[in-house]
Amino acid sequence: MIENNPIMRELELHLELFKLSLLSENGLSEKTTKSYTSDIKLFFEYFHKAIFEINTADIIEYLAELYKTGLAPSSISRKRSSLISFYTYLENANQKINIEFDKIPSIKYDYHFPDVLTREEMLDLLDKYPTDNPQNIRNKTILELLYSTGMRISELINLTTHNIYQKEMLILVTGKGNKQRLLPLNDFMLDLIKHYIKNSRITYMTPKSDDTLFLNRFGKKFSRMGLWKIVHQTVLEQGIIKPLSPHTFRHSFATHLLEAGVNLRIIQALLGHSSISTTQIYTNTDLRFVIEEHARCHPRK
Repeated sequence: MIENNPIMRELELHLELFKLSLLSENGLSEKTTKSYTSDIKLFFEYFHKAIFEINTADIIEYLAELYKTGLAPSSISRKRSSLISFYTYLENANQKINIEFDKIPSIKYDYHFPDVLTREEMLDLLDKYPTDNPQNIRNKTILELLYSTGMRISELINLTTHNIYQKEMLILVTGKGNKQRLLPLNDFMLDLIKHYIKNSRITYMTPKSDDTLFLNRFGKKFSRMGLWKIVHQTVLEQGIIKPLSPHTFRHSFATHLLEAGVNLRIIQALLGHSSISTTQIYTNTDLRFVIEEHARCHPRK
């Protein structure tokens, strides 16, 4: 029990302040903040030592034990980041710690490169999607918007009708850490949204519906599973063999822009990545394209 454990009581006190720092100063989301604090609690359940008794060797030992359990390197890397963030916070709060951050080894792992469709496959999928009834109009608009803007599934779910700026041809999305960004809409996408609002969304509205842009059959906001079902049904109906998920549209958006020569920094801004290193995984998604372009363009053929 926490109330009978002075170590855990002290930890809870510091974690509350740490969470406030992550939310207000670092701009992290509630979900990410909970993950960080959960990681830290698990660490102290393993060691049963006071916060300021923990040293560098303890953290290294803990990460090594996690590795032995077969935990995914990406998960171990996050737990490492959680602990370093916590002790960095304590150090910045003028607390005396025994951690040498540069001696904690980074976690190396191979990236799983995103599943993408080629430009031809994506356009074929979208062009074949029917628009013969309100449900198909809505579903096609969702898939087209995911590919047109590269927004995250959670960002699309939370869109409202007020996020569409028709005159400016922009759409406002709220990403991780409640950071907002404006994304461009081309004529085709804007016309499709207007068509959906006029001919499809109105059929899903109920007296309890709010201003959510995309409504499910109950007149409410979609869940992530609800969107996944739309994509899954598309796979079945069109006989697509490649793995496909809602995120495939975001990955394909980024890859196709990169193939077209768009600067990586612009793609970073469009995707809402806080770090360019996250965006750089797309530089490895289509080596075939790079090889072909090199062969086509280099003067020493």
